[in-house]
Amino acid sequence: MKHVVYISVLALSVHHLASAQVADSMKSATRNTATSQTMRLDSIRKRVGAGNAVAPSAVTPGVAISVPERPGLSTQGEVPVFSYGSLPIQDHNVVRSYYLDLAFNKTTCIIFKSPIRSVDLGSKDIIADKANAVDNVLRVKASSIGFNETNFSVMTSDGQFYSFVVNYNEYPTMLALDLSVNEEGLVQQKARFVNQKGTVVSFAGVNTSQQEIVQNCSSIMEHNRRVKHIGINKYDIQASLRGLYYKDNVLYYKIGVKNKSNIRYDLDFIRFFIVDKTLAKETSHQELEVIPLYVYNQPLVIIPGQKSVEKIYVFQKFTIPDDKVVQVIMGEKNGGRTVTFTMANQDILDADIL
Repeated sequence: MKHVVYISVLALSVHHLASAQVADSMKSATRNTATSQTMRLDSIRKRVGAGNAVAPSAVTPGVAISVPERPGLSTQGEVPVFSYGSLPIQDHNVVRSYYLDLAFNKTTCIIFKSPIRSVDLGSKDIIADKANAVDNVLRVKASSIGFNETNFSVMTSDGQFYSFVVNYNEYPTMLALDLSVNEEGLVQQKARFVNQKGTVVSFAGVNTSQQEIVQNCSSIMEHNRRVKHIGINKYDIQASLRGLYYKDNVLYYKIGVKNKSNIRYDLDFIRFFIVDKTLAKETSHQELEVIPLYVYNQPLVIIPGQKSVEKIYVFQKFTIPDDKVVQVIMGEKNGGRTVTFTMANQDILDADIL
């Protein structure tokens, strides 16, 4: 009987001892977990910054740790974990490319809304340069036959970036691309001539676009005659300067031609020269021809009898010395009615401001 009691007591002692050991193990595990959490939190503090860190004294074993949220930081259970994955590329981050075919024996012209600031070519198999006298037209073509696919990019003065992917094709379907016209935020791809109505062309040294120039010309056409002392009346043809205007580094010469005869006048040309005063009457001694940037009413070349036509010639701003004059020469196609008149530098300086 005593043996049975001793065995029961011994078994109970062993049971209590085992329970105590298990409790000690659990407490130790809890302390180790808290210590591990504290160490990981210290590491996180170094990465995130002291502003979002949790002080070690605030960590209590067995208590969940709360860490302020921050981009790049996530939590699994009660332990904060960093995410090192790359950021996904969103659609709005992608600059889409235009696809062009270029030929060796043909030039493709691209019209931009603003002046071109830089061009980067993907390979030496293509060449590009800005068109003469304009800042927003790029000419590009193949420099070798049958090149592999490449690309080029363009940056313009308004901060826009354009990307192009090009392939070789000796028979491209498009030789002109107009990127100056936007409709509902989408860039249209339309083949247009450089001087076609509606195409925006920016001239070198001029602080305006062709679209604005056309609008100014349309406004000037509504003005009454402002200049009355410059012109000529010969062969029953009256040619005169009817207005001179200035805006944004641009001069607008409003020229009127009236046919007082009954024989129609087929206008061949109106040209402008800067000449010495002593040579102004000798049309064979032109010194320097001034080429207009744009001509309003350019297609009007037939002047019926007893009718008149007005044109506007647009120039980049210029002045002349006092010993020179601007000579305007107007010629008839298949005829001899050529007339000439001049204007002095003071006439230019008296231009009206638009």
